[in-house]
Amino acid sequence: MTDETYTARLAKVREAIDKILEGSQSWTFGNRQYTRADLPTLHKMEQRYERLASREKKAAAGKNGRNRVRYIGF
Repeated sequence: MTDETYTARLAKVREAIDKILEGSQSWTFGNRQYTRADLPTLHKMEQRYERLASREKKAAAGKNGRNRVRYIGF
């Protein structure tokens, strides 16, 4: 895995979705054909990266969402 943030990955996935919606699902370059991932797969990735990017932003702000109190009896 690279040092790329989940926010950056989310932006790339959204860019890929936009390109598919604009009509460039596949293209030919020379004698090779390239095809992007299908929309359902990209939507799943988008949802996953949204969750991870949200956690990443909260952690960077010092809000990890795990404010738990444990009471121990003596």
